[in-house]
Amino acid sequence: MPQVTEGREDPTSAEHGAPELPQDGPSLKVILMIVSVVIVATGVLAYYRYARSERWVVQGIEAMDEAGKGLDAEGCIDAAIEWHDACDQEDTNAAVCFKGVDILMFHCLAAQDRSDTCELYLDPESEIHQATEDMRERARNPDKAGESGRWVYGRCEERGMRCINKRECACAEAYRAVDSFCRTGQQAVQL
Repeated sequence: MPQVTEGREDPTSAEHGAPELPQDGPSLKVILMIVSVVIVATGVLAYYRYARSERWVVQGIEAMDEAGKGLDAEGCIDAAIEWHDACDQEDTNAAVCFKGVDILMFHCLAAQDRSDTCELYLDPESEIHQATEDMRERARNPDKAGESGRWVYGRCEERGMRCINKRECACAEAYRAVDSFCRTGQQAVQL
């Protein structure tokens, strides 16, 4: 039988108790545990890839120290590009591999005196810095093709390597490394 009451019911009264809410989904504790596991797993995977990438760079440095003794600058560029292209098969971090090109180029170039090569790279009128016909044909302003560092793309195109993404082109980076090596008096490659 229904109970007649006067006034409003007090939901906190002992007779009625607090209303129970249904628990349809997983608890907050379960969700936080799952998120924590995902974060830790992602961190472990990222560290694994980075450590593997670092080992790949160290192996490349050791190989370039030896190979540089018998390679000219163009041979060093070939070897650095080959090493960079092999990064994909080694499950390495792309950014570490791209920056590794500069490091490997330094080790290859420093293995012997590069004075003759540097004479060419430091002379702005040398054939190395001149724009190719292909560069002039595609340039918006053919008179400025190859100026202010763009010559590296022409050298890459001569090798059959067109730099689609100019900021992440291993070939262009290798040519810049030779230029930097020569500009620092064969002491460093600016990263």
